Amino acid sequence: MDLSGHAAALPARKAPAKARPDSPWWQWLHFATVGVLNAVVDVAVLNLLLAVWPPGRDSFLLTFENSLAVALAIVNSYIWNTRWTFAAQADGSLRQAVLFVAQSLLNIAINDGALLLMNGFLGRIHLQPAWISVNLSKGVAMAFASSTSFVVMRGYVFAARHVGPGRRR
Repeated sequence: MDLSGHAAALPARKAPAKARPDSPWWQWLHFATVGVLNAVVDVAVLNLLLAVWPPGRDSFLLTFENSLAVALAIVNSYIWNTRWTFAAQADGSLRQAVLFVAQSLLNIAINDGALLLMNGFLGRIHLQPAWISVNLSKGVAMAFASSTSFVVMRGYVFAARHVGPGRRR
């Protein structure tokens, strides 16, 4: 209380700062959530294909099955990232579609390469059953490909384009 008998006003509390929907942190959080959904699609499809057509030591068949699984995950990624993660930047332009396809091909190449390298390494350990080494390899491949994908999508595919001094499109 102050000297006049009235309660002293408490200093106003600031509301905690909220992350802006277009901040890199917020986008990364959305991207990671979409990434989990993509991982479920990717791993489920790959394991279904491995069960139906076990590749054995056939690197071509393993690459084909992995590429198909990744492609389906990329379709899922496109839907969620254009409508949620990068919705403010997604404009449906031909430029974005072409860049998305280009980053998708890069994603498949990185994913396939990392999968084959890791599976070759783990294959020497002779883990049984063989799908264990494929799935461990798949985890490493997804980590490399997903990290690259975020950088490419944020920096190029859905990057804000400047139209003039101080203006964004």
